[in-house]
Amino acid sequence: MKHRRGLTVLMTILIVLSGLGWRWHSRWQVLNQVHVPQTHTVTLFLPGNSGAWLSMRSMVLSLDRPHLASFPLTARVSQNGRVTWQQHHAITTNSLIPVIFKDNTHALRQSRQLIMVLDQLHDRYGITHVNFVGHSSGGTIAYDYLNHRPQAPVTVSRLVCIGADFPERQPLKYHYPQLHILNLAGEIEAVGNDSEVPANTVTPLRHLVAGRVGSYRYEEVRGPVWQTQHSLLHENPQLDVKVIRFLYPPS
Repeated sequence: MKHRRGLTVLMTILIVLSGLGWRWHSRWQVLNQVHVPQTHTVTLFLPGNSGAWLSMRSMVLSLDRPHLASFPLTARVSQNGRVTWQQHHAITTNSLIPVIFKDNTHALRQSRQLIMVLDQLHDRYGITHVNFVGHSSGGTIAYDYLNHRPQAPVTVSRLVCIGADFPERQPLKYHYPQLHILNLAGEIEAVGNDSEVPANTVTPLRHLVAGRVGSYRYEEVRGPVWQTQHSLLHENPQLDVKVIRFLYPPS
């Protein structure tokens, strides 16, 4: 009996591992067909509430390939806002940089700490143009940064929000005619939301930025729970394609 139970556990593990392997293969196959222009605009990835490196890891690593983007740096921000840099290789084109906050539950405070990250990117690495990709409250961090003065001496070109909500936020105070926003909401089949963030808390961004940005687009990402649940949205290969094409569009 014990032998049979052990065999069942082993078979279950093998099935799960096979499924994960197929999923990663599928994710990479989809991205193999995608090519985007190479630029010197850096994209910062901002995880959501209580998020850390694992939150955005698979998206960053999936997009790290020669015809899409590169992963040269990770920024880590201490509780008091001190920034340390982990360099993986030289900054080249379409650089992807995760920003990991020690204090990861206060979006407004994190948005102010983001100023130091951007200041150092400009002063140390000569970066002048950036994009933001924010999952959940990572989108709120980016929005709060845009609504804050002073800012770093960089131009924010594009913002992707993934399952982000904007509680008690005021309309954008400043004009960003160069800024283009893609706002993505997950919708599990037959549920109508991503299990954590209802669409009606995502869509207010349209009204917050109306008349203040170059363009705004809202899209719902529909599919099975393993692709559209709130914490799994950034594991979705179709979303990877949407994001990278939006960040680095044909010139």
